[in-house]
Amino acid sequence: MNPDRIKSFILVSIQLACILLILATGPLFAVNHLLLVVETGGIALGVWSLAVMGRKNLNIAPTVRDGAQLITRGPYRFIRHPMYASVLLTVWAVIIDQSTLLRSIVGLILTADLMIKMIYEEGILKWHFRDYPAYTERTKRIIPFIF
Repeated sequence: MNPDRIKSFILVSIQLACILLILATGPLFAVNHLLLVVETGGIALGVWSLAVMGRKNLNIAPTVRDGAQLITRGPYRFIRHPMYASVLLTVWAVIIDQSTLLRSIVGLILTADLMIKMIYEEGILKWHFRDYPAYTERTKRIIPFIF
C-alpha cells in the first residue's frame, strides 16, 4: 500500500472512530433548542453538500476520484469544505449539549483530524485541479468570510 493511501486510511479511520464514539456516549440530538438548531443546520449543510457534489465526486478519503470535477456551486461557493463544516457543527452541538470530558476530548481529536485531513486534501486538490488555487483565493475553508 502506498504512503498516501495509508495516510488517507488513518485520517478517515480516526474521523469515523471519533464520530461513532461521540454518538455512542450520549444522545444523538441536542436537547437545548439553540444547539438543536445548530445541529440541524449542520445536517442540512451536509445534505446540501452531498446533493451538489453528486456521487461522481463523493469520496470520504482525501483523494480525487477518476473523472471528478471541481465543484464551486451550492455551499462550495462560500466554503471549500462544507462537509467538514457539517460534521463539526453537528458533533459539537451534541457535545456541548451533553458534555463530558470524554466527549470533549474526542471532539478535539476529531477537530484536529479534520484540520489535518483538510490541509492534506487541499494539497491534492491543488495538484489535481488547475483552477483550485484561484478557488482558494475567493473562498474560506469552513467558515464563510472568516476561515
